[in-house]
Amino acid sequence: MNYQSLKIDELKELLKEKGLSVVGRKQQLIQALIIHDSQNNVNNSSFTDDSSLCSANKEGSSVHNKNVDKIEENSGNKVKQEMKTNKSELNTELSNKIKPTICINDVNQLTEQERIELRRQKFGICESLTEDQKRLARMKRFGFRSESDKLRLRRERFGMISESEKIKQRKERFGTISKAIDSEHEKKIQARKLRFGLKS
Repeated sequence: MNYQSLKIDELKELLKEKGLSVVGRKQQLIQALIIHDSQNNVNNSSFTDDSSLCSANKEGSSVHNKNVDKIEENSGNKVKQEMKTNKSELNTELSNKIKPTICINDVNQLTEQERIELRRQKFGICESLTEDQKRLARMKRFGFRSESDKLRLRRERFGMISESEKIKQRKERFGTISKAIDSEHEKKIQARKLRFGLKS
């Protein structure tokens, strides 16, 4: 019987029949059944209508028994390989999870500096950061943007152009203003300043 093709409810029924825990995901239930079968040297594929096949005749039953033995050997090897890989995965997970822990009573007896040090170690906080470095790290972590960045992004989003870009585009479109016009313009500005009493 292929456990993968069964539904979770069917797997749980099989587990209940065998007296195993029915809690977990589908893969966990399947693994529990495979482990149970390997421990009891029982292969679920032999539970199919083997009795009707075996009772047909002696030759058929001897051939069938040889096939069943081969199937049991192959499935036993697969189960052993799966168990080895599962054990190695569990060992690596456990070694990754094991960390030095401190009892709550010990924490209450620690000084304030020791508590701060433990917190730094727990959360990976560097102690040598200045205020500016802390602000930069916070900006990087939370995606803080300055006002000018926000305005620039808004202009880009809505197709708005900054003043300097407008001037550049205008110069490209109409050409640059000649020096003669600039000098006349400067004279007019100077005359206005004198007229209104502004010092230059």
